[in-house]
Amino acid sequence: MPAIVWAVLGALSIVYLGDLRDSALPAVGVLLVWGAGVLALPRPKLPIRAIFIVALLVRVVLLASPPTLSDDLFRYVWEGTLTAHGGNPYLTAPAEPVLPALVHDAHRAMVNHPHIPSIYPPLAMGLFTALAAVWADPLPFKLVSGLADAGTAFVLARILTDRGHSTAGAWLYALLPLGAIESAGSGHLDPIAVLCLVLAIDAWDRRRTGVIWAGLGALLKLLPGVLFVALLRRPKRTWPEALVVLLLGLGATWPFLDAGPRLLEGFGTYAQHWSFNGSIYPLTELVLGAYARPLLVGVGALIVLYALRKRTDPAEVALFAGGAFVLLSPTVHPWYVAWAWVPALIVGVRAFTLLAALMPLAYVVLATIDPATGQWHESPLTRLAIYGPFFALLAYDALKRIGQPGPYPAPSA
Repeated sequence: MPAIVWAVLGALSIVYLGDLRDSALPAVGVLLVWGAGVLALPRPKLPIRAIFIVALLVRVVLLASPPTLSDDLFRYVWEGTLTAHGGNPYLTAPAEPVLPALVHDAHRAMVNHPHIPSIYPPLAMGLFTALAAVWADPLPFKLVSGLADAGTAFVLARILTDRGHSTAGAWLYALLPLGAIESAGSGHLDPIAVLCLVLAIDAWDRRRTGVIWAGLGALLKLLPGVLFVALLRRPKRTWPEALVVLLLGLGATWPFLDAGPRLLEGFGTYAQHWSFNGSIYPLTELVLGAYARPLLVGVGALIVLYALRKRTDPAEVALFAGGAFVLLSPTVHPWYVAWAWVPALIVGVRAFTLLAALMPLAYVVLATIDPATGQWHESPLTRLAIYGPFFALLAYDALKRIGQPGPYPAPSA
């Protein structure tokens, strides 16, 4: 079981480095070597339940690593704490006047973009509030995210087994660093929503609708809404579950309606102005300038409509939606890759596994931050190193499939 040992050693090395922002280049090196070793070593030949145990082990180790690769977790804790005290994070940005009891909250001072109110859906805010009410600290957020991510590896294994495929893809997800570092290491929300996505696919494979799971994912992060719509269109009795999701969404939104137009302000700022680590977007912006964003949104919408109309496998629908998001978005944080990588492991598109292994290179930017101004410099060479091999492998596999009938090749070891 050398791949398991290698992954655990990789996780221990990350913990040993301590503050990963101060050790950005060594951390990137460790993550790349960790990923290369997992890809090169044979996949373990163990039962499905072992995938969850091993994935959890790797993530438990990373609980000891401080969340320094991203500031998002501190916003989660702050917004949950604010809501638990009766505030409204859609109405009150961290930089604005707050309740007297929270003026000196340490997590508030660590929130990035403090002038922007929350960008997260209301159900996510409910989760933040529940966790902050138990313990207003990053650890419970990291624990829940890591547990969800280990659950994704297990559900992936079950889906692949039910479809008659090898569990190699699930082992890759369990052992490669991307999922582990972004969940138990950084405590991101996305792994929880991705778990909802794979549970929806698993439910469909087991002749249930999966609508509830897709709806929950959409209420946490918007992207699973595509799968929610796809499953609603299937010839099954889905309206009762859709009604439950609708009522849950309304219930989660109700406490924040006093924010009025500001309810969407944070998300609007993110969608209109932020950009980082994009692949297609930077090239499109060079040619079209301000027209690049609306154009790529339109292209993404057409891809999603195609998937909804032409694809019957919910994993393929999720791959088209997640792939469009990752490849067309102006902002591609490393943890976003899971939205395409997870369904790609089910469908058998191996280029996204390569992208997941290379994506830690995006953290090289942390080594360029000016401590005085907080400004950073993103190199085009880094994007080329991340996306060049990915697009080359994607094109190679696509050319091999030209003229071959049938679905995507089955995932294999």
